[in-house]
Amino acid sequence: MRRLSVLLVAFLFFYGCSHICTKNDKEKEKECSKIEIILSDFSKKITAYYAKQNMSIPTDFDEKQFIEILEKVYPDQAKVELIKKDFKIKARPIDNNYSVVLCEPDTGSKLMEDLSCHTTHVEFRFWDKEGIYPCTFEENWEEYCK
Repeated sequence: MRRLSVLLVAFLFFYGCSHICTKNDKEKEKECSKIEIILSDFSKKITAYYAKQNMSIPTDFDEKQFIEILEKVYPDQAKVELIKKDFKIKARPIDNNYSVVLCEPDTGSKLMEDLSCHTTHVEFRFWDKEGIYPCTFEENWEEYCK
């Protein structure tokens, strides 16, 4: 009887762990999809900010300017805070646009990169792929901005 109880507890433990991992994957998918939408919306606001001033993205554009502009113009500051708090952010100018990379703060693994040349979607997704990707900018971005 005791052996059966131990086996039952072990089964429930492993079943529970596998269920939690599946749930975490679904939660990660839901959260990252939400972040992709937010990032695309940020892109619209930042490109509009510069367009209204008849300016291009500055050649020294970086993550600090990315956040500063969003803090000025983005209507839902909770979303700006979410990105600031939950991700490592990198940004750089590319031609007349910019690129922003979001990475996991603990592992440094790249989750996604948005090229502002298309404001409807995030061009590079890594959160749904196996492995750890370095928190660096995509080198061959030009073909995605055609």
